Amino acid sequence: MAYAVIQFCEAGERVATLCRLRDGQPTGAEGVMDPLSAFIEESSPTLLRQGSPGALYMAQLFAAREVEAGRPVRVLGGAGELGISLAEVEALCGRGFYYEVSFGRAGERTVPAVLVRPLGGEDEKPAARK
Repeated sequence: MAYAVIQFCEAGERVATLCRLRDGQPTGAEGVMDPLSAFIEESSPTLLRQGSPGALYMAQLFAAREVEAGRPVRVLGGAGELGISLAEVEALCGRGFYYEVSFGRAGERTVPAVLVRPLGGEDEKPAARK
C-alpha cells in the first residue's frame, strides 16, 4: 500500500502539507497524479488571468476535492477529523511518494508545477527528507 505526502509551496516556501494514507502512488485509477493534474489543469487558466490565490487556498480546495471523492486525505498539523500529526505521518508504512505542488505568491500570474519523487524506500520516514 502506498501513501503520499503532498506539499503545497508558494514561491518556494512550504505552506501546507496533505497526506493521502493509501493510494498514494502516482499512476493508476486511484493514483494521485490524475486528480492532481486535473485540478491544476482546471485552475491554470484562472491563475493566469487573475493571479494566484496562494498555495494555502489551493491546498484547501484540493483537500476538499479529495474528501468529496472519498479519498483518505489528512492535513499535517490540522485538528479534528482531517488532522494528522507529524508522528503519525512518520509512522506510515509502505511505499511513499512525495509531491511538491508549486504556486506563485498571491496575485502572481504563474503556471503551477508538480514534481513527484518516490521516498527512499519503506524505511525512509517523511520527516527524514528534510
